[in-house]
Amino acid sequence: MADKLYFEDIEVGQKFAGDTIAVDRELMLTIASNFDDQGMHTDTESANAMGFKDIIASGAYIFAVACKTVKCITDQYHFLPSGRGIEVSFVRPVYAGDVLTAHAEVVSTRASEKGGRGWATFKVDYVNQDDVTVAEISWPWLFRTRPVE
Repeated sequence: MADKLYFEDIEVGQKFAGDTIAVDRELMLTIASNFDDQGMHTDTESANAMGFKDIIASGAYIFAVACKTVKCITDQYHFLPSGRGIEVSFVRPVYAGDVLTAHAEVVSTRASEKGGRGWATFKVDYVNQDDVTVAEISWPWLFRTRPVE
């Protein structure tokens, strides 16, 4: 697409607002039951015994939400599949009904060794409805460079 931006259009310090998404209890339970069935993710009594007010979202659920909330950012660019070097920190528990918003900032850029593409590392903070950071991701993304004409 001609209207999308390229690696060269990304600058360190640039900030982006990602989408906002409400945390859905049923989806939390489905993902946890299938992929991370620890008690804190599937059973209220177990979660309470661990000091949580209710079940908490699993890391798999939070990362899925993270991917969805940044799509509006990556869709602006000639984005390439990438997944190397992702670092995720779950800072605070995420509960059903929480509303999470992604806030992204470019912290570094570098040309790829393969040419025709470049890496931009984004620090993405996920903030709940109380403006509390619940997760942080250092996320290297790969973008096409502008074609040589």
